[in-house]
Amino acid sequence: MSATGIFAEAQDTLSASLTALGLAVVTDSRNARPMSVVIEPPTFTCFNSNIADITFRIRILAAPPGNQDAADYLISAADTIMDSPISVISGNPSTTAIGGQDIPSYDLVVRVSTMRS
Repeated sequence: MSATGIFAEAQDTLSASLTALGLAVVTDSRNARPMSVVIEPPTFTCFNSNIADITFRIRILAAPPGNQDAADYLISAADTIMDSPISVISGNPSTTAIGGQDIPSYDLVVRVSTMRS
């Protein structure tokens, strides 16, 4: 069963925005792979039952090893996202374990404010 509601709509909007930037977007971490962007489940603050300030951590994954080529891809992808209408709050370099291998990555926190129709 697919998710519905305000959080699913915010995730779908973010996914479509990232895809429009030419990025390979993954919402199911089981499908995470190098050269993709993983959208993790949201955190949120509610103003009432109809309005929420939702944040997502998105994880940009580069191809190993964690050398300059990977760093160049990560900061270029982060810059592409930051230069778009997506509201980036912060970003940190990181590593992500996939299949027992450490993948160079960059974590961005993005904000999506939304309200129920």
